[in-house]
Amino acid sequence: MASAHLKVALAAGGVIAVATALSFGPLVRHQAARTAARYGASITIDEVRPSWHGVKLHGVDVAVADIPSSVVHFESIDIAVGWSGKKVALQGGTVSAVGSREVVLHEVEQWQTRYLRTASSKSEPSTRSHTEAEIVGLRLSWQNTRDNPTEAVNAVDVNFARQDGKVGLSAKEATITVGPLSVSAEGGHITLVKHAEGGYRVAALSARALDAALTLPGPLDDARLPAHAPASTEPAEHVPRAWTTARATLVRGAHVLDAALEQGANIKLDSLHAKVSRGRESLNLGPGSLAVRRDSGRMLIELSPHARDKDDAQALTFSLSVPLTDAAAEIVADVQGGPIFLSALGIREGDFGLIDVTKTSLTTRSHVVLSADGKELRIDGQGRAQNLSFQSRSLSDDPITGLDVAFRLKGQMMLDGSSLRVDDGEVDVGATRLSVRGTYQRSASGGGHRVRAEFEVPLTACQSMLEAAPKALVPHLVGMRMAGSFALKGHARFDTARIDHDYDVAWDLSNTCRIAEAPAGIDAARFRKPFRRWVVGPAGERVEVESGPGTAGWVPFGAISPFMQTAVLTTEDSSFRHHGGFDMEAIRNSIRDNLRKGKFVRGASTLSMQLAKNLYLDRGKTVSRKLQEVVLTTYLEQELTKDQILELYLNVVEFGPMIYGIGPAARYYFNTSASDLSLGQALYISSILPNPKQQHFGVGGEVTPGWMNFIRKLMQTAHKRQWITDEELETGLRETVVRGQPAPKRADAPPPEETNAAPPEGDLERPGDF
Repeated sequence: MASAHLKVALAAGGVIAVATALSFGPLVRHQAARTAARYGASITIDEVRPSWHGVKLHGVDVAVADIPSSVVHFESIDIAVGWSGKKVALQGGTVSAVGSREVVLHEVEQWQTRYLRTASSKSEPSTRSHTEAEIVGLRLSWQNTRDNPTEAVNAVDVNFARQDGKVGLSAKEATITVGPLSVSAEGGHITLVKHAEGGYRVAALSARALDAALTLPGPLDDARLPAHAPASTEPAEHVPRAWTTARATLVRGAHVLDAALEQGANIKLDSLHAKVSRGRESLNLGPGSLAVRRDSGRMLIELSPHARDKDDAQALTFSLSVPLTDAAAEIVADVQGGPIFLSALGIREGDFGLIDVTKTSLTTRSHVVLSADGKELRIDGQGRAQNLSFQSRSLSDDPITGLDVAFRLKGQMMLDGSSLRVDDGEVDVGATRLSVRGTYQRSASGGGHRVRAEFEVPLTACQSMLEAAPKALVPHLVGMRMAGSFALKGHARFDTARIDHDYDVAWDLSNTCRIAEAPAGIDAARFRKPFRRWVVGPAGERVEVESGPGTAGWVPFGAISPFMQTAVLTTEDSSFRHHGGFDMEAIRNSIRDNLRKGKFVRGASTLSMQLAKNLYLDRGKTVSRKLQEVVLTTYLEQELTKDQILELYLNVVEFGPMIYGIGPAARYYFNTSASDLSLGQALYISSILPNPKQQHFGVGGEVTPGWMNFIRKLMQTAHKRQWITDEELETGLRETVVRGQPAPKRADAPPPEETNAAPPEGDLERPGDF
């Protein structure tokens, strides 16, 4: 595009040179107009002045009928005639165009064919060979649309010189924008040579500094669809995809380079800086050396970061190979080298959350292939990052530092997200290794997701796993010592479009981990006496409260109504008395239900896990909290009896706004003690545990009919599990719970429909009020 602008400028300058070399004033204007007409152009000149060696023109505008998208203006033109020939100097001005790249180039080519080449062929060789031309301080501008352009070229302070068949072009600043890619150069210089077929080709290119910026799009809309959303009914080849532009942009750019480069030209830039952005995140690379060359029908691009000191001797090289002649050929990218510090690559503090980049080193050997149709990406790579540090709010509230991570990945993926195959996937974090292999496919109809995968964590010492975890991920576990070993092997096979018929998620777990030594802050012995802990206040603030035996509101386990134990086992954890802190079947069912709904609708927390969260952890939803929850649950199950766990749980869990513990809850809701709670009252209190701030009392204080029916179903479930007797069930079914009343209302007989109704199976869904 820039060369097209120059052709327009040079042709316009040539028209003026021929016209004005003959005379001055009106004659100059007249002859200039006649000559311009021969080139299909019109010309206006504000002022004509004689000079010692020729003529000087001011305020020159040239309009070319066949190039309506372009506007040409020169501030001044000096034309000197001497014994050695003519010299034309154009100083200041603008060559601008608005229109699509294809339209503008077509206009220029048509004009060249019709006027410029014909006129040049009629000129005498001696005249052409003795004409020198230069342009100083020109501004070039092009954009594909007037408003919100997606492609543009801008260059300021452009200088041009033509001598001995070569053209030198330089610019103080120049920027080229093609969609999400923008390239800016400072102090750029290009040497052009005339091509046998016409026009000019680049023989050499240099720049003081070159900056490239690429803005990546957000996730594809399809990736955000829930599992049950219907897929598009359009054929795949007719569905517009953002991913198709990647290959098209690379190939188009390679062809533009190929058309611009002289045969055998090697382009090398010594100071390239690149920036990749996605939303508010960005990643910087460089400065480095960029080399571009054509070889065997492919455009080869290589980027090598500059070594900043002797420690950066192990270079990391990025290479890209783009086909030029074979439409069925693939685009290939390779990253090789290291170890090299991230700072030596040009990565800055904060880029994509990275910190301490001067201490983090990277080694990698990765081979990436983009298919000829631009739809499939194949990856075969491995690497290692040492002393990796970064900030991720989804992982931890604090920065994660000093991580040693190795990876290996071999597989392929469709860039529209429709399928993924992992032939060999492995991630090592310290001594802990996770390997994964399998396939993913998005259903063409029904919007389902089909997964067939296997995963494994080989036998590892529990202490080694703990030591491998960054302290920011496990702050409460710092100082803990563990014994035993851990191993996991399993598979996941399911199709969300038919989850009830195609669901098999299972694993074999070998876990002998035990806590050999616990830090003082989590020592379970401190719960045998008053202790302090943090809770969430009414406005979301942190509030410190006192709990434990002997404190106000604490109720010993033996003084709590047996119905309260029945209630929490019924609503929260039916396997509490039998599991070791984790209910594997509940976890499998939770995964299935979440896949069925296409979003997170159900967890699998046991009473022990809930207690660990209440005693030790905040409410932030991070990987850090979940990892610590697993270890702390193991510890509580190891150190406490089931009755002790229940006693702690019932005395610290939240039952309403700033209502912590069963003693305060019994008084707050029913003006009674924890020991006197009826079956219905206990089940009401436990039924609101998932959302204790939402209440279900109607006019007069009675529990709403819908919620009361739910409580009666819970009674039937407890009876089926033999946690209450026939008499207790009959008495409970006659209850209507009333807020503020120690004794619930009791009907003469249970509601017939509830007495005969089958108890619900599995996990219970809480209804809304109706």
